[in-house]
Amino acid sequence: RQQDEAKLKGLPKSDSCIACYWFTMNLSRTFIAITVVVYVHGLAPSSSRWGSGSNRRAFFKTAGAVLGAGAIQQPAMAAQEKEYRQGIEVNAFNGLIFNYRGGDFNGLDANSLNEESISYAEFNEKLKGSEVAFVEFLAPDGDVAYATFKDNKRLRIGEGYPIEQHDGYSSPMFCVRAVKNAGVPYKFVVPALMKS
Repeated sequence: RQQDEAKLKGLPKSDSCIACYWFTMNLSRTFIAITVVVYVHGLAPSSSRWGSGSNRRAFFKTAGAVLGAGAIQQPAMAAQEKEYRQGIEVNAFNGLIFNYRGGDFNGLDANSLNEESISYAEFNEKLKGSEVAFVEFLAPDGDVAYATFKDNKRLRIGEGYPIEQHDGYSSPMFCVRAVKNAGVPYKFVVPALMKS
């Protein structure tokens, strides 16, 4: 059991991944136990060439007990807190289960901006706290985004904002998804058509 838990330390913290792992481990243990029982039963002496009814009965009782023990054995798992990356909950389908590399880029650098901004991390905190009223993304990719807060203050989302990298993992769609999941209205705007 300690070896199994040590193996889990390298896996993503997702309940579905852990459940699949434990299911597979229990299934493989049950299969090995049944294989051993069948092999040992085949070596047992019998009173006739085809085996007596009592041997068959003993085999099925043993196989049933082994299957029952494998099905009953469940790991004791504590409830895990949900993990979020860029405002989106990590699960087995959107996590880094395939060990995708290319995560060297840390988002937009606020030093390159010449306007007042809010960091992406702070924006996400305000988004979770229901302090964001509206978000405006500039077309085509949404690399520039402005958040309007409930106090009518409008700021550019700056430090750490995931700008589009067509050959990497970074994309403003992470922000769009977080805004959509929070139920905050948003829109994409063509910069040439924006009102001054």
